[in-house]
Amino acid sequence: MRSHPRNLSNVWRRAIALGGVVGVLTVALVACTAVIAPPDVTIATGRPSGVYYPLGGSVCRLFNLETPLDGRRCVAVPSTGPVANIESLHAALADIAIVQSDVLADAVAGQGPFAFRGPDKGLRILFTGHADAFTVIARRELGIRSAAELRGRRINMGSPGSGEQVSMARIMAALGVTRKDFAEVHELSVAEQHRALCANELDAIVYSVGHPNGLIEDVVRMCRGVLVEVAGPAIDVMLEHHPEYERTVIRGGTYRDNPLEAHTLGVRAVIVTTTRLSDARAYAITKAVFDNFDDFRRLHPLFAMLSVDDMSDVNGRAPLHPGAARYYRERGWVP
Repeated sequence: MRSHPRNLSNVWRRAIALGGVVGVLTVALVACTAVIAPPDVTIATGRPSGVYYPLGGSVCRLFNLETPLDGRRCVAVPSTGPVANIESLHAALADIAIVQSDVLADAVAGQGPFAFRGPDKGLRILFTGHADAFTVIARRELGIRSAAELRGRRINMGSPGSGEQVSMARIMAALGVTRKDFAEVHELSVAEQHRALCANELDAIVYSVGHPNGLIEDVVRMCRGVLVEVAGPAIDVMLEHHPEYERTVIRGGTYRDNPLEAHTLGVRAVIVTTTRLSDARAYAITKAVFDNFDDFRRLHPLFAMLSVDDMSDVNGRAPLHPGAARYYRERGWVP
């Protein structure tokens, strides 16, 4: 009989222990649920090695400053490029996307990679970002100095859906060349083209980046690459008809053994969304960036060169989102 209290005590101890385990598991499940809950805002960015990924991360970081107060959460996700980002917006897989100005212009007009879809009337701009220079690197021993001299060479146009490929296609059209005018045309990723140039499997490769850039520094130093100019009368005509591009210069001495400045064209990063994004959410995201603008400029070396005027200049590539427009009016930046 005396054993019963002992057995009962053991039962209670086991029950309490089990209850503790259940409690811990419950807390863990609740925590996991909180972790895997879908974000309020998803930003499609670009390659982790590029600038679009940290740009999206910086926007989310500033937006998330208010998360302890209202629970909002923003997540930046990598992508294969700006064409894929536009498609993600269409499929509602992303709320916001970072795209090149020329890709945005094609999407709005329904041309280039978006010809099958027709003009897109639902895209809206929040603000713009840094400028990327279209950069051509050739093997030094070939003596190539301008894009027009790429005829008959082995080139890489950029991976499918990349901003490099969109820009290269337009430059080729301006120069009056087609794929048949090259010895070989490849569509390799950034990492693959780097290796191929160094292995003498390509004569020229392309990037769309801000400068200085670590990848270009490596290919110049390790593979004796030289900057190629994208300029001349044909490019001037192209720029007149395509305001989504702008003239830019890569300063001489930016890269080893490249003492001369290289004239080329550039595109602007554009933070774009759709009419699905509520005015309140668009306003909150825009406010988060510009109310913390000094902090934003410290988050990446390229951002340090941006001004409020740069980022609020949308150039009519697509309509400004009403939520962003409301913030701009409050600051007196637009009528």
